[in-house]
Amino acid sequence: FEISGIVGKAVIEKLLRSCNVRKIFVLLRPKKNFTIAQRLDTIKKEKIFRRLMSEKPNEFHDKVVPIPGDVELPLLGIKPEHAQLMANVSIVIHSAATVRFDESLRDAIRLNVGGTLENLKFSETLKNLEVFMHVSTFFSNPYLEYVEAKVYESAMDWRFCLDLCRREDITDDMIDVLTRKLIVGFPNTYCFTKNLAESMVNYYGQKLPVAIFRPSIVVQAVEEPEPGFPPSLTGAMAVFVAASVGIMKAIPMPRDQFLDLSPQDITVKTLLYYIMKTGMEHATNESADVPVFNLSVYGHSPINFPEYIEMADEFWNSIPVEKGFLAPGVTVTENIFRYMFLVIFKQILPAFFLDLLLKIIGQKPVMMKIQRKIFNALKIMRPFVANNYRSSGVSYAKDMIKELNGTDFNVDVFVIMKSTYAHIGYTRDMICKCREILLKEDPSTIPRSRLIVKGKILLYRAFQLFVAYKIYCRWIYPMTKEWHLDLDWNINNNTTRNESFFVN
Repeated sequence: FEISGIVGKAVIEKLLRSCNVRKIFVLLRPKKNFTIAQRLDTIKKEKIFRRLMSEKPNEFHDKVVPIPGDVELPLLGIKPEHAQLMANVSIVIHSAATVRFDESLRDAIRLNVGGTLENLKFSETLKNLEVFMHVSTFFSNPYLEYVEAKVYESAMDWRFCLDLCRREDITDDMIDVLTRKLIVGFPNTYCFTKNLAESMVNYYGQKLPVAIFRPSIVVQAVEEPEPGFPPSLTGAMAVFVAASVGIMKAIPMPRDQFLDLSPQDITVKTLLYYIMKTGMEHATNESADVPVFNLSVYGHSPINFPEYIEMADEFWNSIPVEKGFLAPGVTVTENIFRYMFLVIFKQILPAFFLDLLLKIIGQKPVMMKIQRKIFNALKIMRPFVANNYRSSGVSYAKDMIKELNGTDFNVDVFVIMKSTYAHIGYTRDMICKCREILLKEDPSTIPRSRLIVKGKILLYRAFQLFVAYKIYCRWIYPMTKEWHLDLDWNINNNTTRNESFFVN
C-alpha cells in the first residue's frame, strides 16, 4: 500500500524494477475531469519510470492498482470494495504530506497530522500488517543542534491541535494569531506538523508495528534510475536550476554552511532496508520502543553547500541552458548588504527591464513575479541555511553497507561520497539531468547553448566597461582634473618661494 509523491514514485519504481512484489496499491485523490485510471496513466508516463518501462514494460500495468481516496477523509475515504482488495496488504508506507513551508496551520495540520491519523486508523483494519512506515523529516525537531534517532517529546499535544483546526467556530484569522504562538521554536508549519505526526505515530506504537523514517533534503539520484535524476523543481534542486538559468545571482549563506542533502536513490534504498529491519524487529519483539531511522549524510560527506555551488559553477558554462535569462552563476555571501546589492542590481533591475520590454511588445510580464518567489523562498529557507544541524549520520550505515553489498540495493556510495572527486561527478550528472528533465532541453542543443552563454558574458563585460567609463567620465575624471590644477598651483607657488629665497 503506497501513497504517491516524490518519494512514493521513486519507491514504486525501485520495487517494480528490483523486487518481485505481488501488488502495489496507490492512493490517489480524485481530480475534476480526470478519472483515477487517467491519473495513474499520467504518472506511468513520467520520466522516472522510463528505465522501468524499458526493462520491464508490463510491470507497472500488471502490479500497480489505483485506489480512489483522500487522506483528509475518515479511513482515507476508501470504499469497502477497495478495502477488500487490500485485505492482504502487509506494508504501509505513508509519505503523503504538504511540503509547503508557508502552508496555513489549519491546512498543514489537516494534511500532515489528520492524514497520518486516518492512515493509522485504516492500517488497524489490515489483519496482515507487518510494518507501518511513516516518512517524516530530519528537520522535525529544528530547535535541536544534534538530532538523535529517537522520538522527542512534542511541544504540543497532537489531539489538541487536530481538534483546534477542525473546529468551525475558530476563524482563519484566529488560527493565524495562534500560529505565531504555537510554533515557537519551529521555523514553519511544515516542521511543526511533522513533529506532531511523529508524536502520534509513537502513540500508535502500542497498537501497530510502526516506525519513523527521517530523510533530510532529497536531491538528485546518484545512480538510479539514472545518474543525476532530479526529484522535482523544489528545495535545493530549485536553487541549482535558478542559478543555471541566471535568474538567481546571490544566496545569503555562511561559507561553511553544511546543508544535509540525501540522494533520491539512497533515500529509497535506506527506506526499504529500514522496512525490512522493522519487520524483523517486530516479528522477534526485539525493541519495545518505536524504531526511528535518520537519513542524514552528516559525517558521511565532507562537502558543504557553498562548495557544491562552486562545483556546479564549473559546469554551468560548459553544460549551459539554452533558454536562460542571464549568464549562469551565483554568489554565496553572509554579508546581508552585499547580498541585497547583488539582488537589486543583478536580479531585480534586469527583471524589471525585461518585464518593461515584454509590456511594450504586448506580452505578459513574468520576471518580477519570479523574483518575488525566489526572494520569499530564500527567506522561508533561512532557518535551514543559517544552522548547521548535526547527527550521528545514517542509522545502521555499517550494517546496511555489509548486508546490501553485491545486491541491487547496495549503498556503497556512503563510502565513495567521502571523496571530493565523487561529488564532482555527481554534480555534473545532476546538471545534465536537470537540463534534460526539469527544463526539457535536448542534449543536442548544448553546443549552441555554449555560444549563447559566451555571447551573454561578452555583453555583460561590455556593459561593465560602459558603466565604468561613464563613472570615470562623470565623477573620477573631473576630480582628477581638479587635483592636477591644485598640484600645478602648489608647484608654481613653491617655485616662486624658492626663487625668492635665492634672491634674498
